[in-house]
Amino acid sequence: MTLNTLSDPQFTLDKETHTYSHKDHPDAEFQSVTTVVGDHFEIFDAPRIAENLVTNNPRYSGMTVEELMGKWNETSRLGTRIHEEIELFIYEGKTPTEPKAKIGLNWLEQFKMKSDFEILSEVMVYSMELKIAGTIDILAHDLKTGNYELIDWKSSKKIQTESYRGKVGTSPVTRDIQDCNFNHYALQLSFYRYLLEEYYSIPVSNQMIAHLTEDRCHSIVTPYMKDHIHSMVNQKART
Repeated sequence: MTLNTLSDPQFTLDKETHTYSHKDHPDAEFQSVTTVVGDHFEIFDAPRIAENLVTNNPRYSGMTVEELMGKWNETSRLGTRIHEEIELFIYEGKTPTEPKAKIGLNWLEQFKMKSDFEILSEVMVYSMELKIAGTIDILAHDLKTGNYELIDWKSSKKIQTESYRGKVGTSPVTRDIQDCNFNHYALQLSFYRYLLEEYYSIPVSNQMIAHLTEDRCHSIVTPYMKDHIHSMVNQKART
């Protein structure tokens, strides 16, 4: 198997449609890592969930479904702006304006003091064999050890390690995994790690969430869920 190279100029992402493509293989259709992982859990039905919250949860009393969904959309757009500002600072030195982007960059400077790191931002990885692709927020290369660490920026209010009423995944692969955002993020990071190790021969020693709150960045190490990723890959190969 021919190994991929990082920053492959032939591999691109259309940010408007969130579609990956390879110029040498124009007919290839890639699924995103987020989509592949999400297929193993109940689909997030935003209108239904918003309707339930504004009807039954006192916290959302007085809000309409449209207002709550609009708030969610703005939160998503804010997350995108934070990612973009961090990337622009790393590659172009452009000063960020979003407070959480500033917090994230300050944390990243502290992180870099652990060793001699080369920091890469928004790194696209893919497997032509699997037709799966994704974008890693931060890929930190330890120049002393040769190992890499994965960092995923998250600006959501909470990182939940337990699901509501013990809800679990919907496929045989995830029926032993609670359906909470921590596990979703851990699986996504694990998939990036799998792609790097299997298709780039890049050694990964650590993967973590960098949780951005209003006043700090809290790092949360996630487990390498390798067995679950292998099961997802095998299941996809059978379809």
